[in-house]
Amino acid sequence: MAGGMRGRLILKAGVILIALFILTVVLVGLFFRNSVLESSKRNAMTIAKLVRDTLTSYMVLGVIDKRDLFLQQIRETSNLEYIRVVRGEAVKRQYGEGKSYEQPIDHLEREVLRTGKIKDLLIENQNRVVYKLVVPYKAESSGRINCLQCHKVKEGEVLGAVSLAVDLTRERQQAFLLLTIYTLSAGGIFTLLFIVVIRHFEPYRQLFNRIKEILENFREGDFRHRVEADLKDEAGELAHVVNRVGEELDTILSNIREKVSLLIGYKVLETENALKDTEKMVEELVKISNFKRTIEQDLSKQDIYDRIVTILADYMSLDKFSLYEVDENRNRMRVVDVHGEKMWCSDLILENADECRAKRTGNDVDSAEFPCICPRFAFNDLCSTQGIQYYCIPVNIGGKVGNVVQIVYEKDMDMFIRMIIPYIKGYLVEAAPVIESKSLMEILKEQSYIDQLTGLYNRRFLDEIIDKVAAQIKRRGSTLGILMIDIDYFKQVNDKYGHDVGDRVLREIANVIRSKVREADYVIRFGGEEIMVLLMDVKKGASVKVAEKIREAVANKTIEVSGGVIKKTVSIGVSEFPDDCDGRVWQCIKFADVALYKAKEMGRNRVVRFTPDMWSGEEY
Repeated sequence: MAGGMRGRLILKAGVILIALFILTVVLVGLFFRNSVLESSKRNAMTIAKLVRDTLTSYMVLGVIDKRDLFLQQIRETSNLEYIRVVRGEAVKRQYGEGKSYEQPIDHLEREVLRTGKIKDLLIENQNRVVYKLVVPYKAESSGRINCLQCHKVKEGEVLGAVSLAVDLTRERQQAFLLLTIYTLSAGGIFTLLFIVVIRHFEPYRQLFNRIKEILENFREGDFRHRVEADLKDEAGELAHVVNRVGEELDTILSNIREKVSLLIGYKVLETENALKDTEKMVEELVKISNFKRTIEQDLSKQDIYDRIVTILADYMSLDKFSLYEVDENRNRMRVVDVHGEKMWCSDLILENADECRAKRTGNDVDSAEFPCICPRFAFNDLCSTQGIQYYCIPVNIGGKVGNVVQIVYEKDMDMFIRMIIPYIKGYLVEAAPVIESKSLMEILKEQSYIDQLTGLYNRRFLDEIIDKVAAQIKRRGSTLGILMIDIDYFKQVNDKYGHDVGDRVLREIANVIRSKVREADYVIRFGGEEIMVLLMDVKKGASVKVAEKIREAVANKTIEVSGGVIKKTVSIGVSEFPDDCDGRVWQCIKFADVALYKAKEMGRNRVVRFTPDMWSGEEY
């Protein structure tokens, strides 16, 4: 059996070496041939265009009688078999038939005159190789020379052609000579290589037979046997690896038993089919269990998101992924995290969550199964040309898609991604009920911060966030605009129309104010009919412009009520933190209120910016 194996391997090695030898000879021959042809084609094209342009210049300069001398010089210096200028039908009609050698002599020249397209032909036989090229000369009115001034033709009509032929016989002979030298050299090298393989094959054959026996034992669960080899190269390293694998498998089996016991609470029987990937699976199951216990103790939903990002980046070794949150009420998506410094989806999903295929269908989106499946993947050109793939996993929160995890990866990572997807889903499944619980808690907390009449934030919310906002503004070196807004003569509305109408007026004006600021700004019912606006990161001095827009919008607002129409105005006091105070944000709030009262003293329906002369007290 060993001898038969030796003979088969020698035969295979010989066949492979011969096939490689023939393949290299053929490839080198084709390379020589194509190199010569491409070089000749480029040279011929350059010569043809040079002749065409030079003869055009001769015609303009009135020295066309020197054409034959020029063509003779070109033929001699470029080693051409011939070079001719062929007249087209348009030139014949205008200037006559011309000389006999200006007439087309073969189908190639006639075809070029008829179609106006460049044509070439390679004529190759046992004795000679000739390359022919015919380049048309068309009438053009644009460019350096206007052909229509001399020729009575239409734009683009063929005036003639430059026809030339290059003898490549000598180049073919040189290529054959080089190929012969290469064939003899390569043949000698391959023969020597075959002898070396035969001579040194026996120790490797013995080693491979021994490895086969050891692997058979491994398959049966017997890891006691080892490979003995004196080879000092890669084959010796292979023997060492096989021995090491046997030792490690014993250790891995022990680890698997311990970890499974930890997970299920009791010991299991030993098996002979435990593999390293089983250890990995059980290890991940333990991590998932620990993950769930950890996130249950987190304070906020963002803490859970941060842990998911850590799992994907550190544990799963992913370098390109995104985590999105679905706002079901507004049907929008929010970017929680983008890993890899690029948002891979179109901004459309942020405005309309149904644009996200994973959110809309509730199913996984796999571009490896259906290439470029999602039209909202912003880089589908990379998906189709550079092998970029993506896998999107919807996360079910309370019966609806609450989050989407998007993994972006190169095609050669496909097997790795397929392997870790089940583990990622395991983490997400465990996180889903905890995220739902935290979301409900955040909703309840947020509702406690909302004024039920106007839908604005309430004073409790202001107390909660103001110090954090001030710290952020200072850290960024930015400006916080503070607007204190009071509805002028609001009490008259309640007295005349009743509190129900008063409440409606307050709601309408609150909506107007909210519509004139950004989503990042905060609109707060400060008390009664007094509303505060916090303008985040505004340019210095810009707060007054925003206040003026609000004042004008309220003044133009009409509110229809039973028995008539109500129009109200507002007075607005403005201050900017930290420029208008000594670094204490509540001081700036007080100064905005001072400016508000100044606006009322000046006649209402106006915007007043706080100035130091409005406040004389030492304390606010």
